[in-house]
Amino acid sequence: MAAPMGSDETSTSLGALAFEDAQTPLLLRKPVVGGVVLGFAAVVALYVVATQFWGLSFKIDAEPFRDWVEERGALGVLVFILVMALSVLFAPIPNVPIFIAAGLAWGPVLGTVYCMAGLTLGSAIAFGLARKFGRRHLARLIGQRAAARIDHMVDTMGGRVVFWSRLMPGVNFDWISYVAGMTSVPFRVFIFYSFLGMLAPTAVTVAMGDGLTRNPAITLALGGFWVVSIVATALYFWLKRSHFRGPAKPPAESGVNAEAELG
Repeated sequence: MAAPMGSDETSTSLGALAFEDAQTPLLLRKPVVGGVVLGFAAVVALYVVATQFWGLSFKIDAEPFRDWVEERGALGVLVFILVMALSVLFAPIPNVPIFIAAGLAWGPVLGTVYCMAGLTLGSAIAFGLARKFGRRHLARLIGQRAAARIDHMVDTMGGRVVFWSRLMPGVNFDWISYVAGMTSVPFRVFIFYSFLGMLAPTAVTVAMGDGLTRNPAITLALGGFWVVSIVATALYFWLKRSHFRGPAKPPAESGVNAEAELG
């Protein structure tokens, strides 16, 4: 009689799926992470020099833009939510500029509310499309073994997979909706944990846009939060990958073992 699947096996399946892949995600590659850190440090240094020594101001006057948005009333809000939803359905469209614009137009609270409404709507539609048309093609796209791992991980961990995926810096929200739709996760579980996972990153980015109208130093500080998050995620990924792959065997030892097996 087979033993029930416990947390250790679930953890192993999740780790194998995430860390045994030969290809490292672009934003977690060491040269990219180093470039992000150096680039952010350069921006901070330039900001300090420009403001403290040259007397420049990077504060944006968003009043004309906010007046233009207010003139559109509820229709403008509806159009924005639809644009936000379309940015999810057409995944290559970047979301960050839209978040920044929401912060400029409505501030951190309403901007986050409207962004979350659009993201949730778009995510629900993307999930539904993938569930209806893409589920039967999952094994063909990624292989039977990987498809079985994903289904097992979703069955045992449920919405936690979606939640943590949404929180990972640099992970495109939009692709997660399509991928989740091709798994066995129930829609109500997906939409609940997806909303929770998107809330914090969205609120931080919208606040960065609002910070440009108050004090650009606020935007820089929130940008630093993202940089720290990316570095922390990368360090965790590198350590876990080393653990799951284990130490590489020296060529000489491998050769001896091969000869022993042949003998």
